[in-house]
Amino acid sequence: MAKNRVKVPKKRRNHLPLRLNLLFFIVFILFATLIFRLGVVQIVNGELIAREVQKTESSKIKYEVPRGKIYDRNGQVLADTISNYSVMYRRSQVTKTDERLDVAKKLAEIVDIPKEDRKMTERDRKDYWIATNPELAQERTQALLDELSEEERAALSNQDVDRLLLDSITEEEITFDDATEEIIAIKHNMESGYALDPQVIKIGASPKETAVIEENLELLPGVSVEPYYQRDYPFDETFKSFLGSYRQIPAEQRASYQAKGYGLNDRVGTSYLEQQYEDVLRGTPAYDVFTTYKGEPVGEPTRVSGNPGKDIVLSTDIEFQKEVDEILKKAIRAGRSGSPHFDRAFAVVMNPKTGELLALSGQELDLETNEFKDVSTGTVLRASQIGSTIKGATVAYGFEEGVVKPGEYIYDAPIRIGSSVKASYRNMGNINDLDALAMSSNIYMFQIALRLADYYSTGQIVGENVTQAFETMEHYYKQFGLGVETGIDLPFESTGFRSIPDRVTLLMDMSIGQYISYTPIQLAQYTSALANGGYRVQPHLLKEIIEPGSLDENNKQVVSTFQPNALNKVDIQDEYIQRVREGFRQGVESSSGSSRILQQTGMTAAGKTGTAQAIAEGEDGQAKRNASGEPIKTLNSNHVGWAPFEDPEIAWAIIMPGLEAEGINTRVAHDIMKAYFDLEDVNAMLQ
Repeated sequence: MAKNRVKVPKKRRNHLPLRLNLLFFIVFILFATLIFRLGVVQIVNGELIAREVQKTESSKIKYEVPRGKIYDRNGQVLADTISNYSVMYRRSQVTKTDERLDVAKKLAEIVDIPKEDRKMTERDRKDYWIATNPELAQERTQALLDELSEEERAALSNQDVDRLLLDSITEEEITFDDATEEIIAIKHNMESGYALDPQVIKIGASPKETAVIEENLELLPGVSVEPYYQRDYPFDETFKSFLGSYRQIPAEQRASYQAKGYGLNDRVGTSYLEQQYEDVLRGTPAYDVFTTYKGEPVGEPTRVSGNPGKDIVLSTDIEFQKEVDEILKKAIRAGRSGSPHFDRAFAVVMNPKTGELLALSGQELDLETNEFKDVSTGTVLRASQIGSTIKGATVAYGFEEGVVKPGEYIYDAPIRIGSSVKASYRNMGNINDLDALAMSSNIYMFQIALRLADYYSTGQIVGENVTQAFETMEHYYKQFGLGVETGIDLPFESTGFRSIPDRVTLLMDMSIGQYISYTPIQLAQYTSALANGGYRVQPHLLKEIIEPGSLDENNKQVVSTFQPNALNKVDIQDEYIQRVREGFRQGVESSSGSSRILQQTGMTAAGKTGTAQAIAEGEDGQAKRNASGEPIKTLNSNHVGWAPFEDPEIAWAIIMPGLEAEGINTRVAHDIMKAYFDLEDVNAMLQ
């Protein structure tokens, strides 16, 4: 049976494709319109929209946090951080000159800026004149331009036009009364940094000034009263030079600090320990984070908390430091008689096992005022000839190079080299290495130098052998720390003064500490290497880093501790080092030893004196000269040693430029021992 079929009229079936085509056409038009609009937005209006978006951004207002404290090894505060409520100003990114001037005038009626604290330039005065005389300034500018030809005017930039006006302002026009100058000084401070960075208007606002500002904040946009942290030094000038400076970033260093995220007006450590440990002491500033539109804050800020800087504990004992300072002052006064060019002295005391620096002292007598000034930084910056203190190293490398043997006797008598005669301070006769160190023989050292240069085989005063001998001597001296950086944890130190001898007589001088110069810290590192058995340890001032405030709360929380660091082992056999150590002990124990005064402490010790011929130096480090223009010759009197002998706790290096009197150098060593170990003076007990 056939099925019934539905018949669709042919005309009706043709409507579906037509409608689909219409729908596709409409969609095409819509997409085309959308693409066109996107093109307009992106291409035509893209730059405008980008600028509008950039008007809305995130900005941060920074607040200082307390800088870390610096303590001595016993917990006494050497550099404290105190807060002083001060008047601050933060300008927005769109604050105009006349708005800042208005705030400056209002502030001048509230705060008193002492004349000595006012900072302003000639440009500040001229800018003030322009800001307060806008019509006159405009008229003058036009008159100046009218004097130029059309070609000259066309060649001028905006800066050139500004310069024309500035140059036309006379001195009389920028001579202001005291009240106006105070306004200019305030405005100068307000404009001294970047937008939103805090600018200090006045440090230490009075209670009245603070109250008036707080009551009128709506009239003083950008002004606030907030803590301003400053350094305080409870021990005044004692050790202060090594603590370093904390101040605004120097102009020549701004770029490098800005790359680290610092602001233009931030303060940083600029020397010594403050600079060395800036990253530790600084902490993390606090911020108020704003959303700004067209440079103006929108809504309430989000506070990002900061963290105060960590505290550091030094290896230095401030009470011992004070005693060493006084010992040097007394020595300078005592030594002035007979030593007209003796006006300064230096001493370094360190633990020869750990490298901890216990005292770094330098004192200089001002001959005009008769007052002392601290020159402790000379212990790392000022090089002097160290004389016979170097003889321990000379004997040690003489052993190692095989030019002299332990126990070998050499006859101490003058030596003639060409036209030069070399001798000890007295003829000592037949002596061995221990006698040579104890009595400070020059001849024994000269013989080591001559043998090292193979002088007796060649008879050559100059030549390749002298050069090779010098290089060998310098190699060993550097291993002891003489002539190289010691590694002390400070931003900079001197490596001494290096001379290259061109004849064998100068090589002989070098073997007894003449002709070359080293710093007190280098001499202390060398002495420590002898004291500890041959290890050149790194001297350091940092003992540990601790959490801020934890020491004051009797809950010290140590972040890190400075670990003792042996920079190298001296390339000399241990038995030879021990032999030299014994020679230094004989310098104290022997009846003819040059350091026998140390016996009076009742402790075992080692010591070596050192006298060097030198040129008297002025405060500028330049040679003093006589009436004929010739350098004035003098002596340096030095001393090195350690105690106790077998298990040393301290090693010292003393350099006293210009001291010609005998015995004072060893007395200083005696008194340093006495001060450190808190000993009774045997002589005093017997009297």
